[in-house]
Amino acid sequence: MVTTMFRSIIVVALLAAAVVTASAQGQGIRVTLLGTGCPPPVMNRFGPSTLVEAGDQKLLFDAGRGALQRLAQLNVRWGDVQGVFLTHLHSDHVVGFPDVWLTGWLIAPGRNVPLKVWGPRRTAKMMFHLKHAYEADIRFRLENERVSPEGTVILAKDIGEGIVYDKFLNRSAAFF
Repeated sequence: MVTTMFRSIIVVALLAAAVVTASAQGQGIRVTLLGTGCPPPVMNRFGPSTLVEAGDQKLLFDAGRGALQRLAQLNVRWGDVQGVFLTHLHSDHVVGFPDVWLTGWLIAPGRNVPLKVWGPRRTAKMMFHLKHAYEADIRFRLENERVSPEGTVILAKDIGEGIVYDKFLNRSAAFF
């Protein structure tokens, strides 16, 4: 519990640092809390998820329950989300990921490029197993609907301390 809270605090601190960096460089940045809920399902708080927008970059930090619905409420095209950072692999932080991944690919105008995912150790393994869990659905839709096969690809990378994404506001760092 303490470790999870510490990691969440680190993510918020990194986002705040990015805001300061962007402001100093004259770049616009917007951080939107899509959900701040916890494991028990409550109707007024969706699961943990944060959208960070800077210029044309749209990145999702965690994908809790309802992340895609919140993106739709903001009129953010899910196909425009370039990547997902997972702070940790607790179910309440990842349960909305299949929706972001698959609905973001399937519903027009869907994503037609691979979805990049960064997270702590075992993130790539989790994504591997998700691909297999949804294999029948993906195969059916590729055979029967006009969708791009590239949109089903997940480029997952386990990350550790250090610079993990250098394109976004100069740098994003992770501390695990």
